[in-house]
Amino acid sequence: MGTRFKFVFCAVTIVICLGVFGIGSVSAQNRRPKNVQAAVRAKWSGTPLLLEAGELLSKEQKDLFWDFVEVWHQSEKDDVNSHNAKDCLRKIVKHGLSILSEPLASLFEFSLMLRSASPTLVLYRQLAEESLSSFPPVDESNSSEHVEGKRSDPLNVSLNPKSPNGKCCWVDTGGALFLDAADLKIWLHSPRESSGDSFQQPEIFEFDHIHFDSSVGSPVAVLYGALGTDCFREFHLTLVEAAKEGKVKYVARQVLPSGCDAEIDHCGAVGTRDSVNLGGYGVELALKNMEYKAMDDSTIKKGVTLEDPRTEDLSQEVRGFIFSKILERRPELTSEIMAFRDYLLSSTVSDTLDVWELKDLGHQTAQRIVHASDPLQAMQEINQNFPSIVSSLSRMKLNDSVKDEISANQRMIPPGKSLMALNGALLNIEDIDLYLLVDLVHQDLSLADQFSKLKIPHSTARKLLSTVPPPESNMLRVDFRSNHVHYLNNLEEDAMYKRWRNNLNEILMPVFPGQLRYIRKNLFYAISVIDPATVCGLESIDMITSLYENNFPMRFGVVLYSSKFIKQIETSGDEDDSKIEEDISSLIIRLFIYIKENHGIQTAFQFLSNINKLRIDSDGADDDALEMHHVEGAFVEIVLSKAKSPPQDLLLKLEKEQTYKELSQESSMFVFKLGLAKLQCGLLMNGLVVDSNEEALINSMNDELPRIQEQVYYGHINSRTDVLDKFLSESGTTRYNPQIIAGGKPRFVSLSTYVLGGEGVLNDINYLHSPETMDDLKPVTHLLAVNVASKKGMKLLHEGLYYLMDGSNAARVGVLFIVNQHADVSSLLFVKMFEITASSYSHKKKVLNFLSQMCTLYEHNYLLAPSKAAESTQAFIDKVCELAEANGLSSKPYRSALSEFSADKLRKYVNKVAQFLYRELRLESGVNAVITNGRVTPLNDESTFLSHDLRLLESLEFAQRIKHIVEIIEEVKWQDVDPDTLTSKFISDTIMCVSSSMAMRDRSSESARFDILNAEYSAIVLNNENSSIHIDAVFDPLSPYGQKLSSILRVLWKYIRPSMRIVLNPMVR
Repeated sequence: MGTRFKFVFCAVTIVICLGVFGIGSVSAQNRRPKNVQAAVRAKWSGTPLLLEAGELLSKEQKDLFWDFVEVWHQSEKDDVNSHNAKDCLRKIVKHGLSILSEPLASLFEFSLMLRSASPTLVLYRQLAEESLSSFPPVDESNSSEHVEGKRSDPLNVSLNPKSPNGKCCWVDTGGALFLDAADLKIWLHSPRESSGDSFQQPEIFEFDHIHFDSSVGSPVAVLYGALGTDCFREFHLTLVEAAKEGKVKYVARQVLPSGCDAEIDHCGAVGTRDSVNLGGYGVELALKNMEYKAMDDSTIKKGVTLEDPRTEDLSQEVRGFIFSKILERRPELTSEIMAFRDYLLSSTVSDTLDVWELKDLGHQTAQRIVHASDPLQAMQEINQNFPSIVSSLSRMKLNDSVKDEISANQRMIPPGKSLMALNGALLNIEDIDLYLLVDLVHQDLSLADQFSKLKIPHSTARKLLSTVPPPESNMLRVDFRSNHVHYLNNLEEDAMYKRWRNNLNEILMPVFPGQLRYIRKNLFYAISVIDPATVCGLESIDMITSLYENNFPMRFGVVLYSSKFIKQIETSGDEDDSKIEEDISSLIIRLFIYIKENHGIQTAFQFLSNINKLRIDSDGADDDALEMHHVEGAFVEIVLSKAKSPPQDLLLKLEKEQTYKELSQESSMFVFKLGLAKLQCGLLMNGLVVDSNEEALINSMNDELPRIQEQVYYGHINSRTDVLDKFLSESGTTRYNPQIIAGGKPRFVSLSTYVLGGEGVLNDINYLHSPETMDDLKPVTHLLAVNVASKKGMKLLHEGLYYLMDGSNAARVGVLFIVNQHADVSSLLFVKMFEITASSYSHKKKVLNFLSQMCTLYEHNYLLAPSKAAESTQAFIDKVCELAEANGLSSKPYRSALSEFSADKLRKYVNKVAQFLYRELRLESGVNAVITNGRVTPLNDESTFLSHDLRLLESLEFAQRIKHIVEIIEEVKWQDVDPDTLTSKFISDTIMCVSSSMAMRDRSSESARFDILNAEYSAIVLNNENSSIHIDAVFDPLSPYGQKLSSILRVLWKYIRPSMRIVLNPMVR
């Protein structure tokens, strides 16, 4: 008996489906495709391509949606030759491309084919269902059918909402649902007071289309309907007119209710007939065929075929031949046909390959791909049809240069390793798919388009897109070095630590988990920043004292401050001693300093511990507030045995002593300027802010240990190094603001659009500078959104002026005033005065002093005393002119401009500013904010924002997001730019726009040097110098990653044409 065994394994097949909608057949060719094709359809019914186009344009820029609506409404009159779906598609694409610039045009068409905006329209369907369900059903006949549909589709995504009462559009205002434009007009012209606030207005989301003429405080009107219907046009024109008049905030949500296909124009219905094809998804086909055939070889005679056609299943394919059909057509040639089949099944041309034939298969595959006329197509065909190609690949002669180059590359990167980068940023190759890659490409193409409009040369734009910003550090340390820090111990000098080892290398020695390293070196500094009159502060002292007494290897210190003193400074902004009220915290600080100077630091800490002990013993409760007699008792107890005079007399003397009072206030001011008073009870570990408890302190010490060990190992820290000075010099900051440093991921907006528009709000800003720096480059731009009707707003404006007075060579300040529509004339006059000053006198030496004086005048005479606001405006103008002359500014421009200014014109401008802040920066009405190169920092009523915070923002943003951009922009050789406009302001505006736009990018900060790999014989290199997108990749073409990426990259090359450098890295088989 003989046994015959055959093993066949079919590789993975991945198909990229780019079916747009049900227009025509899948393929125009009649030939049968080699690979298996599959289509994945969405659960929801089809969505109109016309509406998807609007959503795609809105994703690029919000106002482009409204531009597309206007363009389509105008085209309905002109274009009447769209007879079929293809013509309609061309028309939609044509009008969409007319709004976009060239780099984004191809991506728009490709995204439309992918149907990537279809889920957004499904979301609008759900919102439309919620809108209709908020009101009683108008058409009772449809209600039962509607409920039944909901039961069958619990997610409510498969079908369009039912048209209410046969209407295809409606407007939801929260309190009413309007199905006719006539009813809406009546509502718009009716008095709004009668409705009051009895109905909640519809919620607005970030993805909503809000008309650019809408006013911030106007009632919301949401239009549900589809572009292309008559009712949408009618409602749209009515709402646009109402928005311009300030009557409504017009929001559009695109929905085509079921039954309205006949109401929309022919092109508007394209895409609704069939379910959406989910393009970009892959299908894995893994077939494994194992056949065991047992035959009696004694019955085989000469001339008799190996297999009997009467018993063998001949319908199975053998190397592309189906012998059952051949035998049906030519039965007379049965013997010859079966002999041919046996020949195909024989060992000489078997599907089974010997092991030695697979040795160079990866290298041979790379050679076949690289030498092909279309390498991406060849790679896709090979790895998706591998079983039918493997034999020919294994017989191909291998070029030594290919093998040598692959071997050389694999000395730098492991065989089979897969990497991919887009414009220098590494991508997670496991998670990458077509949609994610298209989003990343769209992100960089949008940036390239903005750079082009800023007149930045193409070579510089590519450099900007390829630059990798420095990694953001979460290790910002508060630089607390000052004589206001009172240290309890010193490990390097105190006698109690003399027996400890001083060899720093001991820190590298292994120890048992949890065991401490007792080294006579100040490696860990634990500093408590406390108000000594608080329970939390006194408990922190007890914790420090306990750890110190237990020989904890850490240097302990304390910084004391008075919360009441700091609150008065924040409220009044005045440090005058006569206006500062005394409090118990200030007294404790004075007594602490006296005891330290006269009796030593140990006794001073014992004094603080005694205060807490007396507080607890007096009532036996840990949470009782501290009283004056506790402090006095603790002081008397400490100095009784050491003082020459009675402690009570000494206490009275110290309460009046000016020197200790000044030291106490200086200590509180030090904490105030550091910003640590915001922590209530703060604890610093080598400058890092941690929770004020023992467990957090020990954990932070364990976290800091590996950093110190690394520095010691590499020789950056030795026995002579001051560890604290090293850490704080490298990553220290002189200001702590949790909203800036520890407030989570900051929010950014791109400012390019509002500079490029020509009529944007940012083009009207005149910036203020530090004295004698107006002509210098200012890479950092602070925009202050100031509410002139609030004390917090005026405080922010004051701090912005102080910031410039202190001097800043790298930053400028612009002001966006927030003015209520019903504000009095004095507020408008102040805004106008500020505008005149910034535009005409920003170069003057005393201009900042003048503005500071005007802010104080306005705040005291008009903001805090509203009765004076009704006085004659002439008094305000006279005061402005008087202060202007006193500061060396000519008063004539003020007098003429303020006497003749138009309040209506200024109100229109401040309304434009309010819309910009609300729509683009997503700031609530009246909220003060700081925008630093696109970073938005809203200020709530509880937060205090000082000039030190502006300096903190300047240093952080410059180091993390601006410095590397400045280095590139400074080297630009500007072309097509008028030399007269090439000023420091032009460069500063460019840096502001570029840095704000690039901060919006969602990309990895990791990169790899692909250029070190050779790419002459074993790489696919596709150059496109005009493209702003460059893709580097390394992968094995026969791996699962190669199967996935080959299809994605081929589609990307077809539509986007990026430059590519794909180094093939096959495994050794």
